Amino acid sequence: MLNGTELGSGSIRIHRRDIQAKVFSALGFSDEEARKRFGFLLEALEYGAPPHGGIALGLDRLVMILAGETSIREVIPFPKTARATDLMSDAPSTVSERVLRELGIRIAGAPGKP
Repeated sequence: MLNGTELGSGSIRIHRRDIQAKVFSALGFSDEEARKRFGFLLEALEYGAPPHGGIALGLDRLVMILAGETSIREVIPFPKTARATDLMSDAPSTVSERVLRELGIRIAGAPGKP
């Protein structure tokens, strides 16, 4: 913390199978679906994983304070809008059918698509 602003944060990752199963349940996954999609992870956690974590430094927040700004948006080189769009690159944008075909991607349930 610097002048009441958090400059970095971290967390301990989930390293217990029972906790991971509860998270999948809270996300709406049935036990069967969680096993089908994330069985490799659940199985690995059964063997035991050591607690592990990390920290991410908020250098952008530090620059904000040093520059005397009140909003982090003033110091981020490519800020996103409230709608998560990037004004510099106009992202996200639509992708043409040709590009989707080249990549082997089919969007199921898209408007006008079966």
